[in-house]
Order: sequence, then structure tokens, then C-alpha cells
Amino acid sequence: MAGARDIVRRAVVLGAGTMGSQIAALLASEGVRCDLLDLASEGGEGTRSRLAEEARRRLLELRPPPLDTPDALDLIRPGNFSDDLDRLERADWVIEAVAENLEIKRELWARAAPHLPAGAIASSNTSGIPIASIAEALPRGLRERFLGTHFFNPPRYLKLVEVIPTADTEPEVVDAISRFCEEVLGKGVVVAHDVPNFIANRVGCYGIMVTLRAAEEFGLGLDEVDAITGPAMGRPKSATFRTMDLVGIDVFVNVSDNMRGYARESWEREAFETPPYLRELVKRGWIGEKGGQGAFKRVKEAGETRILVLEPDTFEYRPRRLFDAPSLAAIEDVGQVEKRLRMLVGSDDRAGRFAWRVLSQTLVYAARMVGEVAADVASIDKAMRWGWGWDLGPFETWEGLGLPETVARMQADGLDVPGWVVGLADKGGSFYPRLES
Repeated sequence: MAGARDIVRRAVVLGAGTMGSQIAALLASEGVRCDLLDLASEGGEGTRSRLAEEARRRLLELRPPPLDTPDALDLIRPGNFSDDLDRLERADWVIEAVAENLEIKRELWARAAPHLPAGAIASSNTSGIPIASIAEALPRGLRERFLGTHFFNPPRYLKLVEVIPTADTEPEVVDAISRFCEEVLGKGVVVAHDVPNFIANRVGCYGIMVTLRAAEEFGLGLDEVDAITGPAMGRPKSATFRTMDLVGIDVFVNVSDNMRGYARESWEREAFETPPYLRELVKRGWIGEKGGQGAFKRVKEAGETRILVLEPDTFEYRPRRLFDAPSLAAIEDVGQVEKRLRMLVGSDDRAGRFAWRVLSQTLVYAARMVGEVAADVASIDKAMRWGWGWDLGPFETWEGLGLPETVARMQADGLDVPGWVVGLADKGGSFYPRLES
């Protein structure tokens, strides 16, 4: 068997935006020569690849740095779609990372297809568009070597890569790109089913939608929500609204709209209905870090930087407030995640009740997704840990809270817990049964 490094010696990335340029940086950092192509610019011959050239230069300015060493930049060669698609003919892997728009992706692949060599692997980096719908732009013979490879932002630092084969993708292509991502790029690969938003964004965005609705119901400010949904719940410090600012509120709205457009059942379409204030933020351009403000806003007063938080009812910003919840104070020094969560969701204050509302509905949804987004619970747990930075995946969390006790509480709340989980709880079973020696 060939070594993993032999699978990809040369790559072409189509699209020099945030994800495309940083995927190129990740590859170059591992010694892979990479062409980075984008739209051609008007002007003389020397400026035709300006978009890709500027994206390449920005890699030296970004923080955290996307390159392992500045010297890796020498392995990235800029180009454009109009003049340089013939470079695909020497590629082992062609990765498309253009805008999250099905027609734009299809149009580009239709142009790229005549230049794809017979043995190359071709993939789309999309956060949720079904891969088979993109593959329709390719001749049938090329679809066997086409799949989805969903990197998470920033690609160098987030471990997850979702590999998404279609019904036409050859198994050896899935194995080859998975080996390369794991052994050369150091990623955690999870094979996802070809459904809208795949695994991590499907479960994670549902959890955010539950959080947004619960915030309104409990009358919590955006800063109070983040005080609960960060480390207190075994999630990153960026919690909910700070994460949305970092990723881009517009991106979150697009992912939600994408899911609602594909959802077959009315309950799921309703679940992904975006609150009006988020759409208004997108309309105003207040989409987070890249827009200068979003859920939070930095201001300078008397030479000092202060962080203000949005009031969604008025679209005005106010100083952040300390959320004085007894349950949060009680778990502040509790290191074990499972114990911290048990204490939090068992508390009868606003923070505890809110945490239970969010967590219980998210766990039930994750259970509904087994077989839909992935073949097993382990794939979902890995995706949420590696892609969304959760300390525990949903099923690891469920076991940590106690399966029989939580199922009974969920049913008392009127939640429709999937029958296979109820049966497991009734038998005292486990999502991760130990093999008997």
C-alpha cells in the first residue's frame, strides 16, 4: 500500500476566500504544492490573479497563523479560473471552496471537469449542500472520484473533517482521502451521510436554534446565555452568541435557511426558523467580527476597550452584566464535565432550567439523527467534539447525566424520545457497551 503522503503530492484549491486560502495553507504547511485559483480580475496580464494573490499575502497576517512556517507560502501559487484551469491536469486532489451557492458550485465544476485527470480526487468543501446535487455538474465517470470534504474554520486548528461520499463515490476514494487527512494533515475524519448540513452543523445549529428560542422564553440577555452555554455546559468559551459573531451571523442564517429548505418534515422546518432579529442584523451588516459588530460590539472609551452586548428588542448596545445565578457559582470550580452538568441541570434556578431545556432537546434531536446523518452514535459524538469544540458529544453527555433518569425526565417534559433510546434506558443499557472479556 502506498504511503499516505503519496496520495496527494500536488493540489489545486478552487476559491481563495477564507476557507479556500486556509485549506491551501494547511496543505502547504505539510509540503504539498498547491495552486490557489479564484476569479480573474480585469486589467493587464500581471493583475489577472489579483484575488488569489491578495488572499495568499493575507495568510501571513492572519491570527492565529494558518501557516506552520512563513516559508510554506512558497508552495502556494496563485492563479485564476479563466487562464489557469489547465493546472488541474497535474493535480492529485482538486478541492472546491467557493461560495455556499449550489449554482455557483455546479457552474465551476462544469468548467473544471474537462481538466480533471483520470486518477485525481475531486471534492467540495461545503458546510451543508448535499454533495450529490453538486456532482450533477460532472460527467458520470468523474462522479466516482467526487465527494465532500468539509473542513472547519480555522482549518489548521479545528480537528474535524467530514468526508461525505455520494452513492457514486468509489470506496477506495473515501479510504484514500481519509488516510491522507488523518495521517498527513492530522485531522479527525468522520464519514457523514450525504444529507443537508451533514453531522456537526446539523446537530450544532439545531442546538443553537433551541438556545435562541429558550433565551426568549426565559427572558435572558445574550450575555447571560453565553454565561450558561460556554464552559459551564462543557462548550467553548465563545459559547453561543460569541461563536456566531466569530463564524458570521450571515453564515449561521444561511445554514439554517439551507436546512429549512431541505427538511422533509414540518417540525424540523419550524425548528430551523431564524428569529427576525438575526435577519435584521444581517440586513444591517452587523454580522459579527467581519462586520465590526454583531451580538457584541467593541468600543473605545477613555483609551480603554469595552465590550457591549446587543439588546435584540431595540438594536442598541449596553454594557455586559454579570449573571448572578447560584447554580453557575456552585459549579465554577468543578473540573469534571459530567459532574458540572449534573449539578447545573439539576438546579432549580433560571440558569439550571435553561440549561436543561437546551440540553434535553438537543440530545433528543441527536438521537433522531442516528442513521440519518451518520451510521452510529460515535460518529456524532466525534463530530461535535472535533468540529464544535464540545468537551463531550451528545451521547457521551447523556450517559454522564444518567440515561434512565434523563429519559424519564424528558418524557415527563413531553419530549418525544426515540424508542430505541427508551428501550436502551429500560434495559439499563449504554450507548457505548463494554465488551465482555
